[in-house]
Amino acid sequence: MAFQPMVNVTTGNVYAYEALVRGPQGQSAASILGRLKENDQFLFHQHCRSRAMTLATNLGITKSNAALSINFLPRAICTPEACSAMTLAAARSLNFPYKRLIFEMTDSERLLDTKQVRTVAREYQRNGFRIALAIDDLQAALSEKAVYKQMRADILKLNMTITRNLHLHPHSQAAIASLQKVCNAEEMDLIAEGVESLEEYVALLRCGIEHMQGYLFAMPGFEALPNFTLPTPTEMDA
Repeated sequence: MAFQPMVNVTTGNVYAYEALVRGPQGQSAASILGRLKENDQFLFHQHCRSRAMTLATNLGITKSNAALSINFLPRAICTPEACSAMTLAAARSLNFPYKRLIFEMTDSERLLDTKQVRTVAREYQRNGFRIALAIDDLQAALSEKAVYKQMRADILKLNMTITRNLHLHPHSQAAIASLQKVCNAEEMDLIAEGVESLEEYVALLRCGIEHMQGYLFAMPGFEALPNFTLPTPTEMDA
């Protein structure tokens, strides 16, 4: 596993570390997941979340207030109750605070089987886990209000396709500012991922975003919880 911090740029604290699948020599997630058979998905994801919790605990995540975010596929979960029970058992064996576990899915995953996704999300949330939804269509999120009606996410993440060169797209900036207001009203956190440039960072700040993730702050750390750096006022004024 590799870990990348999601940073609260207002407080300067780590909001969460996202656990990213890697091969034993640091191979990419795509190279690993591409070899995965459909019938093996559930067991693989259970092993991944157990490994992520174990490694993050050994690296000292529980000594901070940071959460642990784990990617998952709701369609690979046939019995949400059993899956939640297994995750809770793993957390308890590590003395890991399970309320600091975030399970992240993509919006495309949500749309594949909305009934299954809602069932899994409700069961996870019933056990104290948080659900994050990564979106790549701003207008759909604002028009449907699906993010908090069809499935009540706790966290929304702006995909890097939205944040990339955001400073060049004033309409997207306006949509993000509107979505931030919706999230505030619905008591959801909004996180922008894939932040790589100072210009993107400044544009997100102007939209009211305070939770961010990306290479600008820290690269993913292979079997490590990496430190991060925030842009200085001098850099921002340059």
